[in-house]
Amino acid sequence: MSQVEKIHKSLIDSKRTLALAESCTGGHLAALFTSIPDASKYFLGSLVTYSNQLKEDLLKVSKETLRTSGAVSRETANEMLLGLMKMTSADFGIAITGTAGPSGGSKEKPVGTVFIAVGAKGKKPHIVECHFEGARQAVIEASCAKALLELQGLIG
Repeated sequence: MSQVEKIHKSLIDSKRTLALAESCTGGHLAALFTSIPDASKYFLGSLVTYSNQLKEDLLKVSKETLRTSGAVSRETANEMLLGLMKMTSADFGIAITGTAGPSGGSKEKPVGTVFIAVGAKGKKPHIVECHFEGARQAVIEASCAKALLELQGLIG
């Protein structure tokens, strides 16, 4: 059984819900969940907030955070998750922001830099900083795999 299938079964069995906020993964994580029948029993949806404007408008990421820390940051991932959890009232949430490449990286945050925030209702978010290598699709897939692993650890 794959990681996503384990999470799928766990969420259905426990009658808990999940919502996502994706940037650099562009909905890929949502597609993993919705490719399995009965995902509607727990999956509330995914916001693909690729632009800073949508991060602000939908997820309530502050302009100040985006200006001082940047879209690819621990702070932005945290605020994305907090906004998502408030908006959806999901039991669990994942927010992903990063640079999948091949362009867009910097010396401080090279291509492959990804921040993943995972949280449960009423608990402080857990945020991991990752540095993946490879082409764009490899970074996207690695980001999703890491997010699933982090969520599984939270669900227990």
